[in-house]
Amino acid sequence: MSLQIKSIVLYSRNGAKRTLSFRPGRVNIITGESGRGKSAIIPILDYCLGRSNFQIPEGVIKDNVAWYGLILTNDNGTEIMVAKPSPEPGASSQSNAYYAVASQIEPPNISDLIFNANDSSLVESLSKLIGISPNLNIPNLGETRQSLEATISHTTPYLFQEQGLVANKDILFHRQLEPFMPQSMVDTLPYFLGAIREDKLQLINELRLARRALKQAERNLQESEMIAAHGVMRGRALIEEAAQVGVIVPAEPPHTTIEIQKILRPLMDWKPTVTPIPSDERLSELRDKLNDHMETLKQTNEKIQTAEAFVREARGYSREAHEHLTRLQTVELFLDDDQKHVHCCPLCNSNISNSIPKVMVIKDSLQRLQHDLLSVENERPRLEEYIASLKEERDRLRKLIAETRFAIDSIVAEQEAGEELRDMNARAARVIGRISLYLDTVSMIYEDSALRKALVEATNRVHRIEEQMSGDEEEELLSSFLNRIGQDMTEWAKRLEVEHSQFPFRFDLKKLTVMVDRPGRPFPLQRIGGGKNWLGCHLITLLALHKHFQTENRPVPGFLVLDQPSQVYFPSVEVYKAVDGTEEGMARVDVDLVAVNRMFDFLFDVCDSLSPKFQIIVFEHANLGSDRFRQSLIEPPWTGRRALVPYEWINNNQF
Repeated sequence: MSLQIKSIVLYSRNGAKRTLSFRPGRVNIITGESGRGKSAIIPILDYCLGRSNFQIPEGVIKDNVAWYGLILTNDNGTEIMVAKPSPEPGASSQSNAYYAVASQIEPPNISDLIFNANDSSLVESLSKLIGISPNLNIPNLGETRQSLEATISHTTPYLFQEQGLVANKDILFHRQLEPFMPQSMVDTLPYFLGAIREDKLQLINELRLARRALKQAERNLQESEMIAAHGVMRGRALIEEAAQVGVIVPAEPPHTTIEIQKILRPLMDWKPTVTPIPSDERLSELRDKLNDHMETLKQTNEKIQTAEAFVREARGYSREAHEHLTRLQTVELFLDDDQKHVHCCPLCNSNISNSIPKVMVIKDSLQRLQHDLLSVENERPRLEEYIASLKEERDRLRKLIAETRFAIDSIVAEQEAGEELRDMNARAARVIGRISLYLDTVSMIYEDSALRKALVEATNRVHRIEEQMSGDEEEELLSSFLNRIGQDMTEWAKRLEVEHSQFPFRFDLKKLTVMVDRPGRPFPLQRIGGGKNWLGCHLITLLALHKHFQTENRPVPGFLVLDQPSQVYFPSVEVYKAVDGTEEGMARVDVDLVAVNRMFDFLFDVCDSLSPKFQIIVFEHANLGSDRFRQSLIEPPWTGRRALVPYEWINNNQF
């Protein structure tokens, strides 16, 4: 499906729009003075087709344009818009983009340009839209470069011819001098020409799967043959393994594979032994209960220790108090009748008028001592009873702890036994699996040779796909296409009066140059002298390629952009740049107008022959007077204030 350029849309930094419209299926010419912005259009187109590097030169355009937009149209009238902003200050690349597809697109306002794609997704979308099918160029065995898939980015070498390229003797294509570009062109151009099958990538995947299946079939057969060759030995070993894991009773070793099969086949009904295994929930419950009992036992022991300590202190106090009371009673300082001796002298028993303070204190102390001794004696039995109850509780807790620990140990032992049983079942299952493989393999080898049939089928499938992918067919197609392209080049070289046009011209894909097949020895473009001849070789090569792309309905955009091709016909570069884009300016210079008109007539005729699928865009200083030339001008000549960037956008209003 062909893509052509409908318009270029520029957005100023304040949101103003400048639309440069083109006519699909026609030659479109922009002419004018030098420095009007014509040569910046190719970098703008390249940028909007998914190239991240920003190649627009410093100056008026870069200073005044905020967004660059491109509207494309395809064969069925669908329109595609791509818009990308200028990179941030100091940056040299930018990959975010606005992307839209519709039956008709009007350039949106700058405020509506929102990022919804990047260069990677943009290239993928445009590649699918133009019809590039999944493809892959796989290097030959021994080559180190990576496989390469063709995308729309690989078509740009055939779309653009900059001013310094259009008549270059050393290179033919846009970006050809960049690293890796020549090899990528050599790898992808056969696909764009149609020499590579559209379904090659699918065939590559099918071949990879077929080869994998073939290797697996070979491996299965080899393993089966090894088993068959050592059938008795392997069968006996399996019987020994089955006996070790307890799924069979040991017996006398068999002597033939048939006997082995009779012993082993019943084992295919083996089922693992199932034994209930206590749940972890019960074990967790018992462990929690054990922890509770241990904590209660600890608290009970602390209570017993505290009570016994209190009893020991009470006993010591009682003993000392009895000794003290006995001493006081022995000296008979006080009688039982307390009131009688309150005013009696303790030395002579004579009455005294006032009581003795110290005697009263001693008396009070003695009374308190007797009362305390009585309390201690009364409370001691109760305390000893309390201690006895605590000890009973301690014994009960110790018994509970022992019982709980025993229950836990029992569950753990059951779990270990269950794990051991499961391990035995797993070992037995592995042995049963090996026995199953042995029986199946021996059966296939001796009964129906299914593995041999699978190997034959896998081998035939690989051979069938390899024949479909035969490189000979691709080479034949590529050679045929290049021969046809060479025929057009030879015919057109004569029309443009390129030197040596009496000999066949052809395009050398490996060297990416034009070759002239002169008798004796062919020679390349570099050895053809003169800018007019170099220009002619560029034009006939690119147009012959595009004719093939369009007539074969190949997925390559249907346009070619030429920047100032007539410059080689002017006496000097200075004179060419001095042309002001008017007919009067052309009349002032000594230029070969016949050759210039011949070149443009050639462009018109080729474009018409491929219309409506092909479009040519030419930027020129020259302004010819022919009707076809004037009718192809898409705008008045860019002179005075007319240019790519409107005069009103420029800050200082100067070009």
